[in-house]
Amino acid sequence: MSTLAAQGWLFVPTALGGPALANLRASVFAGVETGQRCLLDHPEVRSAAAILREELIQAGHLASSAVAIQAIAFDKNPASNWKVTWHQDLMFPLAQAAKAPGYELACVKGGVPYARPPRRVLEDLLAVRFHLDDCDERNGPLRVISGSHTAGVLSDVEIENAKARGEETVCLARTGEALLMRPLLLHASSPAVEPRHRRVLHLVYHSGTPVAEPWFRAIGA
Repeated sequence: MSTLAAQGWLFVPTALGGPALANLRASVFAGVETGQRCLLDHPEVRSAAAILREELIQAGHLASSAVAIQAIAFDKNPASNWKVTWHQDLMFPLAQAAKAPGYELACVKGGVPYARPPRRVLEDLLAVRFHLDDCDERNGPLRVISGSHTAGVLSDVEIENAKARGEETVCLARTGEALLMRPLLLHASSPAVEPRHRRVLHLVYHSGTPVAEPWFRAIGA
């Protein structure tokens, strides 16, 4: 069983080098104070998503039919240094208000409909955290509990139990690396001890069968 399948996360190198990093920093992240969602219409984000998609298909991490459905820019920095408690990523943007069975907690964020898809859809998603800066122990790295993605959607009590039973891993990264992560994986992060730019382009791909509710964006080949 691969590390991604068993642990729910895996670091991989990428072909996104200096020019792509510079373009993303100058355009996408220039005005980001904390986080900005639904960025797949941005040309630089769309280009990065396409390059990563092809790499992950070639490596066997995505199906050839995979589409990018979400893009978020995060920047933990001296002016915006936050904490994220243990959680799973469950809410995703849709093209319309969800009505299909299994889609729950429908809401609107920034004018975009969101909902929690059924478990089978959530299990077909892969998040890719592309790092635009080095991330060490002192600038608020992501922490994960390996294997926690296999238990489905967890209640608050189940999250506490998983934390007590599981082993925490700190995900340190170098500029240009990508962390693959199943959205159902329990993850958290602490405020940076030495805050500086920790820019991450967080992409989500859907690689499964057709869904009952269309995504807000579905960017393929």
